[in-house]
Amino acid sequence: MKKVIWRPKAVSRPALMLIALLSGVGMLMVERLRVDREQPYFDLKIAATETADRAFNEIKKQRMKVKEIDPAYDPLETGLIGINMSVITSVNGVLPSKQTSANPNFAAVLVDMLMRAGVKEGDMVGVGLSGSFPALNVCTITAIETIGATPLIISSGAASQWGANLPEFMWIDMEKLLYDQGIIEHRSLAASIGGDEDSGKNLSPEGIVAIQAAIERCDLPMIIANDFTGAVDERMRLMREEAGLQAIRAYINVGGGAVSAGTSLGKKLFDAGLNMRPPMRMPPELDGVMPRFSKLGVPVINVIDIVSLAERYGLPTAPPLPEELTAIRDQFEPGQGAVFVAVDYNRALTVGVLVAIVASLFGFIRSDIGFRLLQGGHTRKQVGHPEPMV
Repeated sequence: MKKVIWRPKAVSRPALMLIALLSGVGMLMVERLRVDREQPYFDLKIAATETADRAFNEIKKQRMKVKEIDPAYDPLETGLIGINMSVITSVNGVLPSKQTSANPNFAAVLVDMLMRAGVKEGDMVGVGLSGSFPALNVCTITAIETIGATPLIISSGAASQWGANLPEFMWIDMEKLLYDQGIIEHRSLAASIGGDEDSGKNLSPEGIVAIQAAIERCDLPMIIANDFTGAVDERMRLMREEAGLQAIRAYINVGGGAVSAGTSLGKKLFDAGLNMRPPMRMPPELDGVMPRFSKLGVPVINVIDIVSLAERYGLPTAPPLPEELTAIRDQFEPGQGAVFVAVDYNRALTVGVLVAIVASLFGFIRSDIGFRLLQGGHTRKQVGHPEPMV
């Protein structure tokens, strides 16, 4: 015997209006009644950011002894923004990117990416740093150490515009300062000249001498290679030698160093942020430390395109006018940004609204319940009695 289903001939207009009203009110409630939701790894992020903030303050104290801070370039007076040009300036820089990077909350961004890459306490993480983004260098080291992993750092001396381009106070000087004061536990295994071919081919002799002097006063081994491939080989050797029998679980490239990122092509192919696998269009012949690790299946974190990274993680970006940046100074304080607490939908409310809408659709369309509820407002001639359907 076939089952008999009772169903109205048509859905009345009041029923459709009621469903639409319910849906509209429900959507409005879901949009308006959002909640603040703590993001994953909150405690680790806070700890890394607080350490980075301490490091920033120490660098600022020393920077003010070396050279006065120019508020035209560094309106927040962080001491992490360099000057326009110097003998160790390798390439042009983008000032808003440098200003945006001077935020200790980027340490939380690095924690988030490292955890998603699967890095755990006791792991080894390869790191390639240049002088172009000293604030992000600090955030990278503090993030790795906060997780309990070990950074295997290779630095280069040259810096782009508004980076750590003061010959008297370069990135490796900042790193040594923080290490000597116990704020960070690790420092570079070695340092290179940086710049073109990692050997300063686009720098003046005076610039090369200044970087060599800095490497010597920081008591670091200097990487000397005859060509690009040799420079990559030496960096890989140093990190693997330091790691010993342990595998290197991730690699972080900060800035646009060609040897680390893999020439200008590597910078374009790898996305900003976490890359769990090699780019689909990466040619086999592309060389560089980051491409080599990626080809081996090691997750790589490419810290470039700083403004877009800040927007992705809910951090402030530097506006065009210095006074506007000063006005949002509090947003650069530790613990600020969607990387810690993000506005999210109330999940219970969202599910409740969805269930109510589905129930109303079933009641008015798939059964005669809605008809019975609204029957008093219509004649049978207008709507009709439910008819049996086989």
